[in-house]
Amino acid sequence: MPTHLKKLLKLHRNFGMVLGILVLLWSLTGMLHPIMSATQPQPVKRMPPSQQLHLENALPAPQVLQQHQIKQFSALQAIELQPDLVAYRVLEPNQNIAEYFDSQSGQLIENAERQDAKRLAIWYTDLAKQQITSTELITEFNDDYPSVNRLLPVWRVDFDNGLRAYVDPSQSRLATLSNDKKMWMAKIFRLGHTWTWQGQAWTGQALLMQIVLIGIFTLTVMGIRLFFRIHNRQNHRLRQKPIRFLHRYLGISLSVFILLWVISGSYHLWQKESEIDNIQPVFNTQDLNLNAWKIVTQHPVQRLNIVPISFNQQHTQAGWMIQLVGKSSIQGSLTAVKEHDHHNHIKTSAPALELIDAANSEKISILEQSRRLAASYLKRPSHQLGQSTWVTRFGGEYGFINKRLPVVKVESNLNNQLRLYIEPSSGIIAAKITQQDALEGFSFAYLHKWTWLPIDKTLRDILLASLAGLIALLVTLGFCIQIRKR
Repeated sequence: MPTHLKKLLKLHRNFGMVLGILVLLWSLTGMLHPIMSATQPQPVKRMPPSQQLHLENALPAPQVLQQHQIKQFSALQAIELQPDLVAYRVLEPNQNIAEYFDSQSGQLIENAERQDAKRLAIWYTDLAKQQITSTELITEFNDDYPSVNRLLPVWRVDFDNGLRAYVDPSQSRLATLSNDKKMWMAKIFRLGHTWTWQGQAWTGQALLMQIVLIGIFTLTVMGIRLFFRIHNRQNHRLRQKPIRFLHRYLGISLSVFILLWVISGSYHLWQKESEIDNIQPVFNTQDLNLNAWKIVTQHPVQRLNIVPISFNQQHTQAGWMIQLVGKSSIQGSLTAVKEHDHHNHIKTSAPALELIDAANSEKISILEQSRRLAASYLKRPSHQLGQSTWVTRFGGEYGFINKRLPVVKVESNLNNQLRLYIEPSSGIIAAKITQQDALEGFSFAYLHKWTWLPIDKTLRDILLASLAGLIALLVTLGFCIQIRKR
């Protein structure tokens, strides 16, 4: 063997000993990811409790706010806590726990949000109230409820069988379910795959990961070059050395997959996700016109809440969002579908929502509301915005990771082709995507997760996990060769 090939082979082996442990971690945790997805606890029900709100004879919500001297608030919903009890849920600015008021008497219902959280947890899990052991308000992400869940604040409801439900009373939805098995698998995955502990990034983490990824790319290219340069010289001798033979041919077979994962992982790390700066709306009670209230409550509704139409730091224009009884609803739990099954079960028609300006009783299109909100967020005139369209299922650049449905996609005419995905029922930006973000998202989905394969998600997971397992075997064989040589 020529001297330069011997040097390259020695460098490949030494380099592999250093980087092999990290490749092993990534491949083993890559195998763990589909196992996590397949074994995580699933809700018994996937949509929020149905309700019929008969508010024709109820005290007007604006009157109840004035009765309790609430001059400003950030959220207001009508919620059917029991068949004979409809309450107004009111969240004041800079508060995490909302107050509930009886719609018939206007009286404050003590400890109501905690009870509402229990009601929702029981609904989604189909467990008994007696099985609840504790409830807790969660205002920060943690190991059991990491930042991938997006929603805060939420209530954690613990059951005696180890199940934990995280619910969002503001939208009556389930954020996620967890248990000890899911928590520990997620901890191991984050530690081995993203090198984070307790959801906290550390200084130099991204830079070190990029250096390692470049090193693995170089190591793989070295292996490919060595295979073809010494193929005709020594490969025929390896029949008596099965470990080396298997390592060499397994390496060349997996090299394309390794390069795809390394390139897409590096791009994912390099292209940071656009930061979202949501502004908490502040509504003025005096802006709620009683005529608008009469209009939105003249018929039974299945949802009624205040939403922002446009806003600035000091004031938010309020609107009543309603959905009449009998109209099909898409608004619901974040877990309304499993991640791998969302294309089949989410309805694609626009939800039958209506929006009435709370100050002047003007009817406003939901798409127009989202355009106004986008203009408010971007502090730009509406003529710099493009079209707005409903998004009622996950897919493409708006994936399951964004959690919220339905949303409205508002395009802009800015240089980076920014588009905002706004949840009309809360006015919150669910996603903020530029052309570069979209390109990275497609790269990660196609090259890292192989979503382009026209097969069932479970089969795709099995395929990816098998390849990750073979890469782990490849690294292990490399270690064996080097240890025996030494």
